[in-house]
Amino acid sequence: MKKLLIMGCLSYLLTGCTHVIFGAVLPELLAHYGRSYSDGGLLVFLEFGGFLLGVLSMPALSRRISRRSTIITAFGLLFLAMIAVVLLPPWPLAVCLSFVAGVAFGLVEASISTFVLMAAKDKQASAFSQLEVFFGLGALIMPVISSLLIMNGLWKYGFMLLGLSALATGIIWSKLSLGEHDELLDHKADRTKENVKPPALTRSSLTFLILFMLVFFIYVGMENTIVNFLPSIFIDQMQTSSSVSTLAVTAYWIAMVIGRIFAGVLAEKMTYFRYLAVSFGGSLVTVFLWLFSTQLWSSFAIVLLLGLFMSGMFAVALIYANQLLPGRTEQTTSTLIAAGGLGGSVLPLGVGWGMDRFQVGLSIWFVLAGMCIVFGIVVYSRRWKVQASSERKHESAIVT
Repeated sequence: MKKLLIMGCLSYLLTGCTHVIFGAVLPELLAHYGRSYSDGGLLVFLEFGGFLLGVLSMPALSRRISRRSTIITAFGLLFLAMIAVVLLPPWPLAVCLSFVAGVAFGLVEASISTFVLMAAKDKQASAFSQLEVFFGLGALIMPVISSLLIMNGLWKYGFMLLGLSALATGIIWSKLSLGEHDELLDHKADRTKENVKPPALTRSSLTFLILFMLVFFIYVGMENTIVNFLPSIFIDQMQTSSSVSTLAVTAYWIAMVIGRIFAGVLAEKMTYFRYLAVSFGGSLVTVFLWLFSTQLWSSFAIVLLLGLFMSGMFAVALIYANQLLPGRTEQTTSTLIAAGGLGGSVLPLGVGWGMDRFQVGLSIWFVLAGMCIVFGIVVYSRRWKVQASSERKHESAIVT
């Protein structure tokens, strides 16, 4: 299990880098091609559209060619996409390459998260939190590297670094032996379970699933908006340079990584519901204060605070949903990740459009509105939990 976690964490480190690479160099990329924020939104939209396709196609692809082959294929696609972007091809091709990169890291994230959760069994929360920490580290390291490259006029070579890393990681996965987990990696172990059906969704559980699909849809959309448009917000509102504005993303991910290290422990002590309520409530207040921030130091402080509050939202919400929908881990996990991927592709496209036609600060208002909605759903989920518990007791009495 230790070797599996090491490889899973390294792979998540790379997907974290891929997640933010386009956003980290977005001002430079748009300047090179002479494009607007709407075009930047399209780039992000297609990247996360590809991510959604990768997540949704993972189960079928794994059944056909095994999880190992799926992971290797994904890293191969990522290598080709990143190396091609370094050549700065015509804009339509560059946009298509962002889609291919999205498919690749969608396949990697879905394959490895499902694999690790199935292998970890009773240590799922601990294992998943470790993956999230390394994802955050990747998202933290890449903007730092991009900032250094931008200062030296070499920003495009960040894509080459990712491409070569993807190639090396894919080769390691192809040679990797995990002992007792090799059968699971090659998807042989699942064939004995093909006739086992997950529990049917009740009316209450279906309502909860739909509401949390909306939570993930909005949350990933907000996170992706922050990651990809934060440099542009700093440049527009405080007239900072590209290299300094890119460091805002670094500050955000520093806070995310630190928060994720302690998120699991805090969530266990506070309960998942209370942790989510405090996280979304605190984020709501922080974003509201962001509207009145005009100084560079205060904006960086707000970004750090926002990163801390948002750090454990994804992982804890996923565990919370699975806790209230027992017996459906694989289905619930893939559904919520897919909903997040859809939000991450659609919402930044709309935000980019609005930034062009109104003002760059519109993105902050979007995050504020999103936080209001998800906070309301999380608070309501406590009431749903009581209703669902009563419903289960009623069903048990009928059976008895």
